[in-house]
Amino acid sequence: MTTNYSAKHDNSFDIIRLLAAVAVIYSHHFALSGFSEPQVLGLESFGTTAVIIFFSISGYLIAQSYQRSSSDFEYARKRFLRVYPGLAVCLVFTIYICGGLLGSESFLHWVTSWDALKTWLRVMGLTGIGFVGVTPEGMNNFTNGYIYPNTMNGSLWTLFFEVFDYIVLAFCLKWFSRYNAGLWIFLVGSVVLQLLCLHFGITKLALVATSHFSIPFAVGALFCVYRDRWINNPKVKVVLLVVALIALLLSGLDVILVKTLYTVAVCYLTLLIGISFRDRLIKGRFDFSYGIYIYAFPVQQIAINELGIGFWSSMLLSLLVTLVMAALSWFLIEKPMIGRKKSRVLVRATE
Repeated sequence: MTTNYSAKHDNSFDIIRLLAAVAVIYSHHFALSGFSEPQVLGLESFGTTAVIIFFSISGYLIAQSYQRSSSDFEYARKRFLRVYPGLAVCLVFTIYICGGLLGSESFLHWVTSWDALKTWLRVMGLTGIGFVGVTPEGMNNFTNGYIYPNTMNGSLWTLFFEVFDYIVLAFCLKWFSRYNAGLWIFLVGSVVLQLLCLHFGITKLALVATSHFSIPFAVGALFCVYRDRWINNPKVKVVLLVVALIALLLSGLDVILVKTLYTVAVCYLTLLIGISFRDRLIKGRFDFSYGIYIYAFPVQQIAINELGIGFWSSMLLSLLVTLVMAALSWFLIEKPMIGRKKSRVLVRATE
């Protein structure tokens, strides 16, 4: 595997991801309270737009990670350590603590039950993701009587598609690296699949979500592999910006390309802004976005349905509690795992 790449550039991806994570909390709070989620240009919710932003940045950074990895095993190891340790602890909180304290069975009975362990294993295996398809019994009937029932961590369902994109990207870069053909096939295939879903009214989640999230991921990856051609070229950046703005304007038309154009435009703008501006506030200090993503949903469910303190008060409380939990997840779990990844690289460099 070739490991030649240009030097790491300053960017503002960390702060963009943090703002996108907060946008998800804002958007989800409406849905969890029984209201329609606010829309961006009447096309996508704030939450869906934030997920597009996440996937576009992820595509860029994961492609870079693959190029910098010494082997496919090293790449897989880094991805595992970034996703699964934090997820494992979050599921203990969601399934055992929330389900045990707020479910129908007693705490001791629930935490020692096979149903609790089975649910934990299912979601760790990325099946029943986000407790979509997990029966109420698999959640100790937690959230049954809530405004948004039978879903105690609905955000996690996108993790399956994130990991799917990790695998597809590695396959494309390893076996179809010439002219980056694999990534182009990945992007075109995702666009075609989305257009087919829109044209024929296909609503099957696996097809709709795969196409919808793989488009920004593939675009982000292509931005990465072609970065030497545009990253220090203001003219190319201006052209890309104009293309993105035109696509954003066209996405307001009532045409079959509406969601595709909107997705591509958001992706372009995210990457251009992320690369063009330097984050002096949080870059290199912390990254709470993943912690917010995995903890916000159950915190919001509890704040909305158990406390009865009003919409905006519960949103503010949810944000504060989630930030605390995300900080604990970062400093106690995620950062140490990232440290293990970096120390492994340093050991290899000194051998």
